Amino acid sequence: MSELLQMFRSRQHEMLDLLRAMVERESISRDKAKVDVLVDFMEARLNKLSADAVVRLPQDEVGDFLHATWNSSAPGKPYLFLAHIDTVHPVGSLTTMPIKIEDGRFFGPGSLDMKAGTVIVLEAIRALVERKQLPNRPIHLLMTTDEEIGSPHSEALIKELAVGCELVLVTEPATQEGTIKTWRKGGGKYELLIEGRASHAGIAPHEGINAIIEFAQQALEINRLNDLKYGTSVSITVVEGGSAGNVIPAQARAHIDIRVLTMEAMRNLHEALSNLHPKMPGAKVSCIRQHHRPPMERRPGLFEKAAAIGERHGVTIYEGGTGGGSDGNFTAAMGIPTLDGLGAHGDGAHALHEHVIIDSLPRQATLIAAILLEWGDSM
Repeated sequence: MSELLQMFRSRQHEMLDLLRAMVERESISRDKAKVDVLVDFMEARLNKLSADAVVRLPQDEVGDFLHATWNSSAPGKPYLFLAHIDTVHPVGSLTTMPIKIEDGRFFGPGSLDMKAGTVIVLEAIRALVERKQLPNRPIHLLMTTDEEIGSPHSEALIKELAVGCELVLVTEPATQEGTIKTWRKGGGKYELLIEGRASHAGIAPHEGINAIIEFAQQALEINRLNDLKYGTSVSITVVEGGSAGNVIPAQARAHIDIRVLTMEAMRNLHEALSNLHPKMPGAKVSCIRQHHRPPMERRPGLFEKAAAIGERHGVTIYEGGTGGGSDGNFTAAMGIPTLDGLGAHGDGAHALHEHVIIDSLPRQATLIAAILLEWGDSM
C-alpha cells in the first residue's frame, strides 16, 4: 500500500463525519434557503484550508456559489475542480432515506451525487496543504448549487474559470461499475409548439385545424431522428394539448429530450428540429431549444496519463462513460482536458437506495492528490 493511500485510509472516519454533516443539511436545488445553510457550513470548512481566498458569490434564485483559490499568484496553468452541493431529493427525504452505514456502504440522500465527491476533493487538498505538497500553480475550486437543474446560473462562470486551465477535475461519482468518466453524452431540451385552429367538434369540425393531429405527424418524423446504434436518442417525454372534449384542439405542446455522443450529431439534430415544417395547411410549428450541454468526447491520452499516476500510488482505475451530463461537458467542449467521475463509488444516484461505497473515499482522495502532485511532471 502506498504511503499516500495509507494516510487517507487513516482519515476515513473524518471523511465519513464530514459526509454525514453534509447529508444532514438537505439541499434540493430550488430551495435556496436550505441550500444556503449547507453553503454556510462549506464556507466555514473552506476557510480552514489555508486558501488565498474563499469568495462567496451571491445568487438570487439558487444557493450561493463558493470559489476558493490556492497559489493564486503562482506560475503555470491552473487546475480547476468542479463540485456541486445541490441534490434532487426533496426536503424531508431524511425521513424516508435515513442516514445509515451498512455492509461497508453509507446511505443517505445526495450522498453519492455528489456530496461524497466534495468530501474527497476537500480531503485531498487538506492533506497536501498540511504536508506542504500543494503544487506551485494556481488551484481553483468552484462549488455550485444548480448543477441538478442544468447549471443555468453557473455555466458562464464555469467557462470563464476554465479558460487557460491545464486540467479540469470533476468530482461527480464514478459509473456504477466504478470507472472514471472519459466521455459523456451531450443533451438538449426542446419545446415543440403546435398551433392549429379551434372549432366546434360537432357543428364545424371542418373549420378547425387539429393541433394534436399535427403533433402526431410531427412526432413520427421526430422519432425517426433516433440513431441508437450510434448513441443518438430523441425522446418525446411530455405532451399537452386540447382544451375541452367538444373542441378541435388549437394548441399542442411537447417536451423533447435529446442525447448525443458527438458535437456533429448535436449540430445535425439541432438543425433538424429547428427546421420542422407543418404537415397540415394552416398549422404552425416551432421547436425551440431551451437548454443544452455539449457532449464530452473522449480525449486520447488523458485517461492513460491519469491511470499511470494512479498505479504509482496503488490505485488502479478504469474508464467508461454515461448518458448523463455534468459541468465537465462544458469544459471538455472548450477543448480543456477534463477528467470526470473522480468522486465516490456507489449506486442509486437520485434513487431511494442512494449510497456510497465507503472504502472508495480514501481511494479516490489518493487518486486526486496524486494527480495534483504529478500531473505537471508526468509525461
